[in-house]
Amino acid sequence: MVNIMNTSKNYIIFLLLPFVFFGQDSTMESEYYDWFDEVLGKEHTGLYNGKQYVDLDVNKIHENKNAFFLSDKVMIGSVMYDGQTYHNIGMKYNLEKDILLATLKSGTTVSIIQLIRDKIDEFKIEGHRFVRIANVLDDNTSINGFYEVLLEDSSFSLLKKNKKNRRKHIQAGRLLSYEFISANSYILLMNKKYKKITTTRADIIKIFPEYKKEIKQFYEAYKRLRKSEPDKFMQRLFKSVINSSLSSL
Repeated sequence: MVNIMNTSKNYIIFLLLPFVFFGQDSTMESEYYDWFDEVLGKEHTGLYNGKQYVDLDVNKIHENKNAFFLSDKVMIGSVMYDGQTYHNIGMKYNLEKDILLATLKSGTTVSIIQLIRDKIDEFKIEGHRFVRIANVLDDNTSINGFYEVLLEDSSFSLLKKNKKNRRKHIQAGRLLSYEFISANSYILLMNKKYKKITTTRADIIKIFPEYKKEIKQFYEAYKRLRKSEPDKFMQRLFKSVINSSLSSL
């Protein structure tokens, strides 16, 4: 039934697109999809092609150090799922298990659905864009999961793996709670190859030895930024040093 409803939805939208979107921007397109889903009912959309999610860690989190991206609260985002883009969806991203959750309403019932990873092409949440990568690193290590796009250029893409690991809090031999500690990492897509990288100067120079002088100068100028905001540091490094150098070739 779901496949039939999705096919019907796409067919009707296709027929109406020339009339509805002619000369309009993506905001109107998003609003139109929302209107269509409201009429059709989100319970008939492909997002229900997942499984019910139950959070077993509720009331067991130490000092709100939870497993989720940004917050354990529901945030609004969009997702490209099984070839269809869904807008204004309530979402949560679990960084321990690397799973995306969608909160869907049917009448008075709210369901939390764990979306099937292999059906997700990309998603956006609070302005952060994630893509699913199923490939291998240059050392033949397999990777399959969601990576945040920090910087995308014609020559390379800088990607971040957001990850949290579980830590137990035990007192007097009794498990009291859990906290989740960030264990993030970065990969670089260049020349159609994925390579794991770190924020260390030596690692970056090893990849780009021809820009050794410029890289050293950048690290000296932005010591504090590297410690306080490593994502911004890496974005600025690749945008102002690496990208500029590559563009001048």
